[in-house]
Amino acid sequence: MRIAVFYGSQDFVLMPLKSADILAIIDEEQKVVEQYENPAPEFGEEAAVEGILELGASAVIVRDDTLTQSAYKALKGHVKFMPTSMNNLYEILDKLEEVKSGATDVIEKLEVSAS
Repeated sequence: MRIAVFYGSQDFVLMPLKSADILAIIDEEQKVVEQYENPAPEFGEEAAVEGILELGASAVIVRDDTLTQSAYKALKGHVKFMPTSMNNLYEILDKLEEVKSGATDVIEKLEVSAS
């Protein structure tokens, strides 16, 4: 499985998609974390959403503040969402199975505000 996550380049703390420095893919098969420069700060959130899909992500790790309504709508139906309250990449990697167990097709909070 290829799982997208976005964070700051200095501290590996999860950040909102629109402002994170790094867009990463956790590749479980290869057992690597591929790091890419997040295009969102320069080219907009739509570019980051396209990148997530082009990189073959089948899931996205999210916290309450990481996705905007428009990014959620663009990703919905293409990926699973893995909500977490964890703060950084290393914590997520240590507990990846736990994070994966919470995978869902919708994020209720963003569904409610969409209607």
